[in-house]
Formats: sequence, structure tokens, C-alpha cells
Amino acid sequence: MTERVRILMVDDDRVDRLAIRRAIEQSDLSVDIVEAGTAAEALQHCAEGARFDCCLLDHALPDVTGTELTRRLRDGGNLTPIILVTGQTGHHSEELLQAAVDAGITDFFPKGDLSPRRLALRIRFAIRIGRAEAESQRSLKEANLATRARDDVLAVVSHDLRGPLHAIGLACEALHDEVKGDGLRYLGAIERASQRAERLITDLLEASAIENGGLALARASVDAGAIVRQATADYELLVKEAGGKLTAKLPDGSTLVSADRDRVLQVLGNLIGNALKHARGAPIEISLERTARDAVIAVRDSGPGITDSELPHVFDRYWHGRTKKGGAGLGLAIAKGIVDAHGGQIAVASKQGAGAEFSFTLPLAPVR
Repeated sequence: MTERVRILMVDDDRVDRLAIRRAIEQSDLSVDIVEAGTAAEALQHCAEGARFDCCLLDHALPDVTGTELTRRLRDGGNLTPIILVTGQTGHHSEELLQAAVDAGITDFFPKGDLSPRRLALRIRFAIRIGRAEAESQRSLKEANLATRARDDVLAVVSHDLRGPLHAIGLACEALHDEVKGDGLRYLGAIERASQRAERLITDLLEASAIENGGLALARASVDAGAIVRQATADYELLVKEAGGKLTAKLPDGSTLVSADRDRVLQVLGNLIGNALKHARGAPIEISLERTARDAVIAVRDSGPGITDSELPHVFDRYWHGRTKKGGAGLGLAIAKGIVDAHGGQIAVASKQGAGAEFSFTLPLAPVR
């Protein structure tokens, strides 16, 4: 470290301050040292806007402990690397070190080891750590700003796009009585494209809400079996039109879970839609089982399956696998986000050529 560094030395013992200063001056460091005898003086130096590359801090100060001073600095957003210099030894030093680390101390240096070379090494090390932490904080702040800007743009664009899409839908409804023959086929294509665009907008907004922890749940005690039966009825015709068959396997009695009914239906819709997309024409089965703590819902198909290299990525956002078959690649990511928000877990099991099984858990409702 060849550049000149500024060090704040906080110690109420004038002899100790002199010894530390001499050790630093005898090292190869190029430094400017500012001294303080109390925590109040140290806080005043920091409040005046002075920038320090490192702080050497005695633990036993007359007004507060070095650990408490560190906590105050950190609470105020001061990220200056701090080396706690103390004369305590034995098991007391271990307790002190743990408390100091919890408060935000960067490093720990015993006064009995006050050699110029070792002290210079610790100061260099602390400064490197401090700069790395500052860069990390800067990157995190920039990432948060970028995420907020992206969400703002997404909200504005989504709002502006839904207006024209709504107008297209109304126009299509009005044209149904006017258009004949091949025109109806083209009109149907326009309607389907408009609906797909609307679904993409919804998926993007929900994926953003899940990422930011803003997914809202309206939880209640609901019967998981009734939800599975509803999903089966909703998608039975669609699966049949694709050449397959949709069945449900349910246990006797009710299985009450603590869940948002509409969100669970959305998860099942995404899983069934995924099976239709990749295993079109293959049978699909939804099953429900109970464990001591959870309800386990699974969607199985006998399609081409998923390769070992693809399995780790199936819940990644915008991921399509070997072939892109429409959509934004958000369905499974949204399903995972909804299950996670319920405190459940979602998993996939598959072998290439032997179908795939997506299963997720929901917590059982408390027994009243």
C-alpha cells in the first residue's frame, strides 16, 4: 500500500497512543494520524465529514466501550474499517472478540503484539476488507436502484399496453356478427394473440412481485381435494382436445390446508399447462396425498421427460429448455414463487423418455 492513508486513533491512554504512533511511523506505511481520547471526540471527528481509511480503537474508553462506539458508528452508516486494540487476554478476550464482531469490528489486535510490521499488515488487511465491503454496499445499492427503475418501467409499460389490448378485445367482440367465413378464423387468431399478450403482461408483473417479496396471499382453511377437482374440471376439455386425458387421484375425506385457493389453482394451471406444452397428447394425472404436516400435490405426465442437464434450471425465470414453445418462460418460476410464499416446497423428478412429475407441498390447516 503506497498511497497515503488517514488513521483515526482512539485511546484515552496518552502513553498507549504514543506507542501505537511510534509503531506506525516505524513501519513502511505512509500515514496521517488523527488522535482522540474519548468516544465523543471520535464521533465528533467523524461527524465533521473527515474521511478515514482505518480506525484503531481501544476497548476501554472513559465514556463508552470500544464495542459500543463501533455499534454507534455502524448504525450511523459509517463503514470505516475498525481494528480493536486491547490488552485483555484469556477467555475474556474471546468474549470481547465475539461482542466486537457482532458490533461490526473489522479486526482485533492485542497491545502486547505491537510490532511495526505486524501492525502495518493488520492495517493493510483491514483497509482491503473495508474497501471490499464498501464496494459491495455500493453494488447492492445500485442493484436496488436498477430493480426499482425496472419495476417502474414495467408498471408503466404494462398499464399502457393493456389499454390497446382491451380495445382490440372489444373490437373483436363487435366484429363477430359482421365477419363471415375465413374472416372468423383470422378474427380468432387476433383474439388468441391478444389473450397471450395479456397473459405475458400478467406473468411479468407477478414475477416482479415475487422477486421483490410483494406477492399477496389471501390465506384461508381450504380443502386441497376441492382445489384439485376444480383444476381437473377447468382443464379436462383442453387436455382432451390435445389428445390426452386428465385424471385426479384423491384420498378419502377432506384435506384442509392453509392456502390461497386462487393462487394454488394458478400453480396447478401452470403445471398442467407445462405438461400440455411438452407432453401434448400424453395422459396427465393430478394426485393428492397427506403427510403429518403437509399436503402433497403432484402433476405427472408420460411425455418425453427432462434431461439431467435441464433439471436444475426448470424453475429459472425465462428458461425454455431444449426448444422454445411459446410464453416468456415464467410459468414454473411463478409456480415456485407462489409455493415458496405459502411456506411449501416444489420439486421435479424426471428421466428422459419417462415423463415428468412436478410436486409441491402446502401446510395443513391448524386443527381447531
